[in-house]
Parts: sequence; structure tokens; C-alpha cells
Amino acid sequence: MAFGGKTILFAWELGEGLGHLPPLKAIGAAVKAEGATPVFALRDPVQTRAALAELDALILPAPQWPTPVQATNPSGSYADIMSANGFSSAANIAALLGAWDEIVDLTKPDLVICEHAPGAALSVFGRVPAAFVGNGFVVPPADGAEFPPYELGKGEPSRQKPVLEAMQEAMAKLGRAAPRTICEPYRGVFRGIYTFPELDTYRRRRSEAVLGPIEPMPPLTPLPVKRHLFAYSAADYVLVNEVAQALMDVGPEASAYFRGSLGARAAVIKSRGVTVHDAAPALTSAFGTASAAFSHGGTGFTHAALAAGRPHVVVPRHGEARLTGRALEELGAGVCVLPFEAKAFREAVKRAHDDAAMRAAAQKAGAAAQAFLATATPLETTMEALRRVLG
Repeated sequence: MAFGGKTILFAWELGEGLGHLPPLKAIGAAVKAEGATPVFALRDPVQTRAALAELDALILPAPQWPTPVQATNPSGSYADIMSANGFSSAANIAALLGAWDEIVDLTKPDLVICEHAPGAALSVFGRVPAAFVGNGFVVPPADGAEFPPYELGKGEPSRQKPVLEAMQEAMAKLGRAAPRTICEPYRGVFRGIYTFPELDTYRRRRSEAVLGPIEPMPPLTPLPVKRHLFAYSAADYVLVNEVAQALMDVGPEASAYFRGSLGARAAVIKSRGVTVHDAAPALTSAFGTASAAFSHGGTGFTHAALAAGRPHVVVPRHGEARLTGRALEELGAGVCVLPFEAKAFREAVKRAHDDAAMRAAAQKAGAAAQAFLATATPLETTMEALRRVLG
């Protein structure tokens, strides 16, 4: 077996929701089938257990900075996320690295696969091979001296210098070789970008290949004549009550899944005719009867809605989702509602159902997505690369 006797640590450190898990699960199952022992250090070690149960793997809590703060001088790049999550000073970085070092010492991995895990990557820099996987946002281009900005014409790369200096100081205190540039620890032995090219945050800047979604995608199907909004939200969303009311206004023409527990609110929503799913519907089949989709722009749902050819209303919860919503607007296949307002939401849903141009654009984007999927081999490409690293 290609990975016989090898231990692979899968690290997920930053980001909300469970959309960060599918790449790690898919690769974990594949390497285990070839003899490796997968170990997981995850931002959410609780809700992920059911999804990973079949792997029978050790699941540890990932170290994470407890109080994220905005960068004093934002650079408009991935460096700002790092700065907000422990990379604002050498002392903070040293503390974060100490926590990751303990996991590395405990698990003794032959390879670390990072999904939005900058602390884990810096911990093993120069010591253990690291690979970087995830959607376009969490695997920013690292071929230059600085991270590129999220959007063209925005950000000042020079403002990344304080983060680099803090990294270098922390590594020097630990007696380790310090990176020469902020990007150096994030190049790795393999980089798997699992998204559609049209949704890649860095689509105008990236030179490396985008491999496509690693999880199964639904087929492209014609838009049904009967209106039906398929909604995906979360019980912990700060405006969940407003979203619930907006869906109740849609009534029987809507079905919804809320990640987490809604409590008594679920019965209230159902009383207005909305179908509320108790468990997450399989995205490979959930879009069949949907004429439009609503979500907060999470990776998995957005990929599925695009592949199915559904107009998509996005209410972003964070900057990454805002960029995703804007990408859908560029395609003409969606509308981004920011900030959330009931009237704007109702108008967006009406557009998604009635705007012939948007409906046609969503179907066209779905056809392009399916054509891309027909030749995409994300898992196979990943496994070939990992075999070369550990073979």
C-alpha cells in the first residue's frame, strides 16, 4: 500500500460552518484505503464526529485564537485573517505554535494537510511536509513575496510586513528557521484548490490549476415551472429570526434547513407552510424541485447550486461569502443581499424566480460547471501528488 505505516494529520483551524470538512474527509478516506493512519485536528471536533465516524480516526480539537480582532492596518489579503487570529505579535504566534507543536509531537505525522490552518502550517514549516487544500479563498496564491489582495486594485501588500516580522521573531525565539517571506510557509508540497474557476476568489491572479469541487455535485436539471425556494441557513446566524420571518413570508413555496438547533422556532416556521428539514438534505438531490436557492454563500452549497443551474440569493455572513456572492453576480446567476433587509430579500427572491436573464444565466453557468466537472479529477490528482510525496 502506498501509504502503509504513514500518519497524516488533517488540520482545520479557521472558518465557520462545516464546509471545510468535505476535502479533509475525502482525502482522509482515500489515504486510509491505501494504508495511512489519518488523524484530525479540527476547529469543530464535535459536530464533525458523525461525518467522520466511518473513518474511525482520532479527532482532536484544533488550537484557535480565542478573540479575533481586525487588523490595525488592513492589507486586504489573507494576511489580515492571520493577523486577526493570533499573528498580530510574536508572543501571540509563539503561543499558537506551542499549542500546535503539542499536537504535532503527539501525532508524529509524516505529512500535514492544512485546510485554512495557517498556525499548523507555520508550526511544521521546515520540519514536516505540508499540503494545502480547500476552496479558492483559503488557498491564496503563495508564489510571490506577499499574498495578493482579495480584489483587484485593493489592498497594500507592504502592510503585510508586520505579520512577517512577527512570524520571524517567533520562529527565532523557538530556534527554528524563519520564513523569508510571508508566503513561504504556505507553498507546500501540494496545493489543491477545490472550486469552480468562476468562483475562485483569485481567478484573475492565480497561475496554478483549479481542480474543481472534491465532493459529489448534483446534475444540471431544467428549472421547474412551479416556484420553490430551497434555503440553507444556520441557527446561530445573528439575524436568524429575520431570516425565519422572511421565509415565512414566502410560505409553502419554501423549504429550509438550519444547521444547529432552532428549538421552538422550527414549529413556528412550519406553521406558515415552510418545510423545515430536521437533517441536512443531500445536496446531490435537493435541487431537483428547487427553482431558486438561498444561502449564506458557503462553499459546498454554492458549488451545488451552481452545478444544478439554480439562481442563487446570497446573504453573506463574512467577507469570503461576500466575494462569492459578487462572483455569482458577475455570472448573472445570483444576487448578493448585503446588508440583510426583508424587503431586499423579497425582491431578490422574486428576481430569482421571475428574471428570465438570471434564470438563463444560472442554467448557462450550470452547463459550464458540468462541462468542467466532466474532465476534473480533484481527488485523483491529489492522491497522485501525495503518493509522490510519501512514496
